[in-house]
Amino acid sequence: MKGFLAEVAADLYGRYGEALSQREVLFPSRRARLFFTEALSRVAERPMWQPRWTTVDELMEEISGLRTADRLRLLTELWRVYSAFHDEPFDRFYFWGEMLLADFDTIDKYLIDARQLFRNLSEIRELEADLSYLTPRQLQIVRFWSSLGPEADLSQEKRRFLALWRSLGPIYDAYRARLTELGIAYGGMVQRAAAERIRAGGFSFAAPRRFVVAGFNALSECEKELFRLLSSAAETDFYWDYDDYYLRDREQEAGLFVRTNLAEFPPVAGAVSHDHMARSKRLVSVAAVSNAVQCKYAAEILRSLAREQGAPLDKETAVVLTDENLLLPLLHALPDELGEVNVTMGFPLRQSLAYTFVERLVELQAHRRRKGGGWTFYHADVAGLLAHPYVAGCDPELTRSLQEQIVDERRISVEAAWLARNELLAALFSAAEQWRDLSDYLLRVIEAVARRPYEGDDAGERVEFLAVLSDQIVKLRNSLDGCDVDLSTEVYASLLRRHLQTLRIPFEGEPLEGVQVMGILETRNLDFRHVVLLSMTDDNFPGNRLAQASFVPYNLRAAFSLPTPEHHEGVYAYYFYRLIQRAETVHMLYCARADDKSTGEPSRYIHQLDCESGLGVHRIEAGVDVNPIPLAPIEVAKDAAVMARLGRFVDPESPATLSPTALFRYVACPLRFYFHSVARLETDDEVAEEVDAPMFGTILHAAAQRLYARVEGEAHPAKTLRALLSTDAVDRAVGEAINEHWLRDERASEADYTGNLLLVREIVVRYLRGGVVPYDAAHDAFAVRGLEREVAYAFPFRCGGRELRVKFSGIADRIDSLDDGTLRVVDYKTGAPHLEFAGLESLFTGEGRHRLSNILQTLLYSMMLHRSEGRDVVPALYYVRAMHRPDYAPQLDDRGDGVRGARYSFYAERFEELLRATLAELFDPAVPFRPCDDPDTCTFCDFNLLCRRGAK
Repeated sequence: MKGFLAEVAADLYGRYGEALSQREVLFPSRRARLFFTEALSRVAERPMWQPRWTTVDELMEEISGLRTADRLRLLTELWRVYSAFHDEPFDRFYFWGEMLLADFDTIDKYLIDARQLFRNLSEIRELEADLSYLTPRQLQIVRFWSSLGPEADLSQEKRRFLALWRSLGPIYDAYRARLTELGIAYGGMVQRAAAERIRAGGFSFAAPRRFVVAGFNALSECEKELFRLLSSAAETDFYWDYDDYYLRDREQEAGLFVRTNLAEFPPVAGAVSHDHMARSKRLVSVAAVSNAVQCKYAAEILRSLAREQGAPLDKETAVVLTDENLLLPLLHALPDELGEVNVTMGFPLRQSLAYTFVERLVELQAHRRRKGGGWTFYHADVAGLLAHPYVAGCDPELTRSLQEQIVDERRISVEAAWLARNELLAALFSAAEQWRDLSDYLLRVIEAVARRPYEGDDAGERVEFLAVLSDQIVKLRNSLDGCDVDLSTEVYASLLRRHLQTLRIPFEGEPLEGVQVMGILETRNLDFRHVVLLSMTDDNFPGNRLAQASFVPYNLRAAFSLPTPEHHEGVYAYYFYRLIQRAETVHMLYCARADDKSTGEPSRYIHQLDCESGLGVHRIEAGVDVNPIPLAPIEVAKDAAVMARLGRFVDPESPATLSPTALFRYVACPLRFYFHSVARLETDDEVAEEVDAPMFGTILHAAAQRLYARVEGEAHPAKTLRALLSTDAVDRAVGEAINEHWLRDERASEADYTGNLLLVREIVVRYLRGGVVPYDAAHDAFAVRGLEREVAYAFPFRCGGRELRVKFSGIADRIDSLDDGTLRVVDYKTGAPHLEFAGLESLFTGEGRHRLSNILQTLLYSMMLHRSEGRDVVPALYYVRAMHRPDYAPQLDDRGDGVRGARYSFYAERFEELLRATLAELFDPAVPFRPCDDPDTCTFCDFNLLCRRGAK
């Protein structure tokens, strides 16, 4: 296969020989120069000087005498001009100011009369009085503005648009005047100045010049003026890269621009062949079920091609990514035996660890807060930085310890002084208040990280990426200082993100060796025997990159011959057909799955090839072989190791005890009990940002303990309780509980309370002041005997012919001594009242919804007290949200036996019989741990994936 560049090199060398070195060559991409030089070296008879290289932009600057300025400076000056017409802060203007600058750039490149374009088109009569500059077709398109109607009838949005539109013409004129005064310009302004100078005859080359223009396609009006100059005022050879297939067919949009170019700038006759689409090709369309499958299938295609040619693939094979996000998945999917791979796209900096590090630093500063004389940082930002490889790799033990402490101590706001354990952490967790401070802070932290020793496989990449980041931060700082714009820290952070996200780090490699991995723009002028195209959906290729990217509506763009979506489609159709015209095999892969970003429809070019080319497209569907095998929930046999762990609970010498909560876990689901109490699996702890249900209960219990400590041991404490209600005792008890258990700061004040915390405090105060305390004051035939007291008892049972004792223990919320000599065990509950149960059997063997943890656990506490102290016990559940009701009673309601308020002695015999049966089953080695059959129980279980309940 002889490619376009090889044909051009051969023709030029055949005509000029070594004198080719005296010619200036223009290609649309710098990459084409390298391949052209390689092609020239193959035809040159001896070493020679390369031709001189130039670009359209360099020639435009030479002719106009203008130089392009930094884009940030251009946007800043545009904002200054815009502010004279509209009151708009820079941070709000910046992100759509780029779109306005792009419109001005396009207007100039296409030599549009901006005054005519930006006329007040809402004044239809004025418009219709002077339409001489419009063609009949343009007039028909522009008349759509009449649909706006009288301005008084317009919506607020339309009036705002018209107000903006009226000012665009004056802004355009004032902006260009301002840039001229400063001696700078944007790209379109440079090109327009050059084109107007050419048109006016004000420029000529000082000495004879010789040019070669090769491989261009869509030309702006300014570029056409330049090429007219080159064709008339210099000796210029034009080479156009196209195929007769789409040139001669007027319906083929790929030839849209080539036809015009050939007519105006005739090429060197017979220099380049144009009949390649008529030759046999293997065209394959692959519909994949996911992007990952796309990449894996592409790797298989490359393996197959290598096997077919019996040698490693070389630079005549290209993998073209129309979606750059597939670069990393593709590189991971490529097989090692493929050999050399040359990536020409550049690695997006935003996908690197270095960029994520800067993102985390910016987020850390965005959420910082001042507290007292120091600073605090948000726990999620701190944890993210401590876990980042750039920080964690420097001292894994310390960073892991800090993370664990933050979770264990539930530090929502983490003090900077507490974090500053070494030089790096001190630099990392320091405050940056102004945008210049943030810039200095980033540079300081990057330098500190780069200085730390690092031995990972990516050590070289890490240093390079950090150096690029540091360099770009300095450049942005210098640009902003030159603009003299007052920025907020938030705006600077946004500018920094936007700047860094556009950067790419070039891969190191040999461009002329191995499989070429590139984007569609890099393929211009290059030809390959084998082409593999990825992401060939119509949404992506050609897509519609001009949609909603301009202040100029579509109708006006079409009327004034500005680029439209049709223009974009013509450009990308040319890229596609030009890429495949010389290829022998073309594989076009796409993800056929529809989602919110894509319809999954194949590109129109696949359909065109299949229906119009006569070559035929072989279609393949690439999926994943998945044979769904029903996964039976697992069981855990009680082998010797498991029985040894269970033995802890019946070993008199072991400190291990079984809590009422653990016993209920077994009753509800034996397998959950195994995971939690036998295997001792733990879920990942997280720092709760708001008070959740468990913490709410903890605060209420702690506050109640503080209050009732004042009446502990006092018989008939109604008077004291009522006295507490007349003071701020309840409020202080709740505040102290919050400070101890939530804020972890006994000195915290109301100023430290968030809105959510204030609401929690008010609810707990209301539950205690309006429910619990008044209820006890009205029913005061008791004395508080214990608060948050441990209750324990070694319960006897038989299992396998052995007499065993399981050690039960737990913390009772409150134990009261009643006037009739009985005890009362009080359990505070914050949920919905649920005192009814369907008999004792239902608690142990009933359906899931009948196995009530609150009832079972309260009875178990009652049993321990009854057996350990020899007194009858009244189980009581204080549902705090319902205790304000006049008819509230905390006693159990046994619907199975039709008894309410029964003491433990009423249940003792049957309850302990069921308890012994349950324990005998628990310690029976022949009975494995099985999952429960109740789906509701599994819904909120931490281990439902392990037992395969969640694997559906």
